[in-house]
Amino acid sequence: MGSSSGKQSSARLTELRGKDEVLAFLRASGFDVAAAARAQFGDGEPVGALLVGSVAEGYQTASSDVDILFLTYAERDDLRTSSSLLIESGRSFETLTYADGVEVNTEVICRDDYDSLADRLDHVAGAMAVGAQMSKLPMIDNYSLRFLHRLRTGIVLFGDDVVDEFRVDFHVQALPLYLSVKYLVLARESLEDARSASHATPGLVEFICRDILEHCLLALAAGQGFTSQSRRFVMNWLADAAPDAPHGEWFRALRSRLLTRTVVGSDAKQALVDEASEAFEYVRSALREDPVRRRVVDQVFARITYAD
Repeated sequence: MGSSSGKQSSARLTELRGKDEVLAFLRASGFDVAAAARAQFGDGEPVGALLVGSVAEGYQTASSDVDILFLTYAERDDLRTSSSLLIESGRSFETLTYADGVEVNTEVICRDDYDSLADRLDHVAGAMAVGAQMSKLPMIDNYSLRFLHRLRTGIVLFGDDVVDEFRVDFHVQALPLYLSVKYLVLARESLEDARSASHATPGLVEFICRDILEHCLLALAAGQGFTSQSRRFVMNWLADAAPDAPHGEWFRALRSRLLTRTVVGSDAKQALVDEASEAFEYVRSALREDPVRRRVVDQVFARITYAD
């Protein structure tokens, strides 16, 4: 009975849409989100809860888990840990439980653990707001970018005030701008590598050029508000995009190139480099259509010297 019930729950997981359906599903599976919060924070601590991950994004499958992000201003040492499996993840930690065969991950973010990230984002946001010269672009680590994306796009389950405070503290409205510029910089750095790579090394140029195309794709997607770094999510996002979406034809062509890229002969490698260079120039031009992003892109690239 347990196995059959678990399979039915997993199948039902693929049909969930929105906060109310998810909460009802979890309750029916034996998991109470509010009770899970009380178990870790007690009754008095204000807590925000977000549904994040594939279920929130709408890309879940029957084997997906349910990801919940708890936000708190409490000290990490004051939190209660359970007997469930505890997983360290960057500066946060996740508790893994099962509800009727469905995996539920509850990740806890303590505001104090992310003070340095908030400070860096304050500096960047302040510089952009007053039009100051940006002498450097901080390279935020992947765990922090994952947190920022989830904070920006997660579905609020409860604790709206706490969630709103976190979103203001971490300038999530600026995440698309930051990521679009970051990936453009990474694409340009990889383009330098592609231009100097040996054509005699099997697969090297192809690998670097694929990296450039992926960075270009992520930069342009971020420019349109898509801030997930998940390869699966970005490919699903591209597949779901309307045919007449901005830059839709370019996105579809790039997606096809990424999915079909193979090793080529040495005489065809320069064409891959030229293609990657064209993609970079296209994306830089597209990103500069927005006046704020144009100012940031021009400031950042004015301070970067590349070889001819």
